Order: sequence, then structure tokens, then C-alpha cells
Amino acid sequence: MHFSSVLVVMIAKNRPTSIYVIDDEPLDNIIFKMLIKRVDGEIDVDAINNGHNAICKLVQISETEPERLPDYIFLDVNMPGMNGWQFLSEYERLKIGQFKKTHIYILSSSLYHEDYMKSQSNPLIEDFINKPINLENLKTIFKAA
Repeated sequence: MHFSSVLVVMIAKNRPTSIYVIDDEPLDNIIFKMLIKRVDGEIDVDAINNGHNAICKLVQISETEPERLPDYIFLDVNMPGMNGWQFLSEYERLKIGQFKKTHIYILSSSLYHEDYMKSQSNPLIEDFINKPINLENLKTIFKAA
């Protein structure tokens, strides 16, 4: 581990847990934020409405303040423009997570078995969670952390 990586980890410990929810549905984002606040009111949640905007934000943060990269990303699969799978390809190609491990969860209403199987074979993805997410799912995720 490089000195800069150690420094990033140490700095990151002094801030609240941060989450990006990347989803094009405003109502889903509102519900997600409400549920997260019920799990832990100190968690910082940033809703981003599409994959392209999320990549741009992550690139900027990784170049200037990598300690501020999110601890968790909850990613919708089906979005216009850059979908969840395209987001993951770009995230990996740009090596955004090289200084910090971000736990990525697919959050989707997709009924396609292929999406589930694709998520299970992708090493960047922790798990596939069906929408609508519920409080128990979130408690389980954060209890394991």
C-alpha cells in the first residue's frame, strides 16, 4: 500500500459514511434517502440522476480529493444515456476506485435473470438488490460493514 493510499484511508475515517445513489427516478431517490436516514441519520447521501453525471463527479473527486470518494454506490441498471453497466465499465476503465474501496450495489427493478447473473460475475459489485429497497435490506448491508 502506498503512503497516499494510507493517508486517504486515515482521512476518510474522520467523516460520516457517504453514499451515492445513481438512479434516474426522483421518487426512488427520495425514498432511498428517507430509508437511509432511518438507518443512520449521520450518513451523507447524494442522489445523482444518471450514470454520466456520476462518472464526471467521481472523476473530479478522484483527481482532487480522493478521500471524498463515496463509501457506497447504489446503482440503477436501467437509465437513459449511460446505463448502470456502462457506468461500471467506465468506472473500471478510469480506475476511479484505485485509492479507496467503494462498495457497489446494483439497485434495480429489472426482472431479467441476465442482469442478476451479470451482477454476480462482476467483481466490482457486492450484491444485486431488487427495488423497491426496504429498511431491512439497508440495515443488513450496514450491519455487515
